[in-house]
Amino acid sequence: VWGGLGGGNPWATKTAAYTAVAGDRLFVDTSSAAVTITLPASPATGDQITFMDVSGTFDTNALTVARNGQDIFNLAQDLTVTTEHSAFALVYTGSTNGWKQLNLA
Repeated sequence: VWGGLGGGNPWATKTAAYTAVAGDRLFVDTSSAAVTITLPASPATGDQITFMDVSGTFDTNALTVARNGQDIFNLAQDLTVTTEHSAFALVYTGSTNGWKQLNLA
């Protein structure tokens, strides 16, 4: 599959609930309220989603990554991120282990 220069979809800013698609690179702005990003329902192995706390406010208004039926870190629960200025990517490893963190910043 061909992607844009820089390794994926263009960066997009999200300030409200959103359902991610493979290759999304998201600036998440929680300066006004908490935001929930829902992972794709039927991901393919190797699909990636990248998140960045663009406003530095995850500690005040959290990012929730909704699992949409697949495990995150081998757990059947959503991921809540409360560390300001977090930036990370999740990669789908398959139905056995689900979504795993690709990097940490």
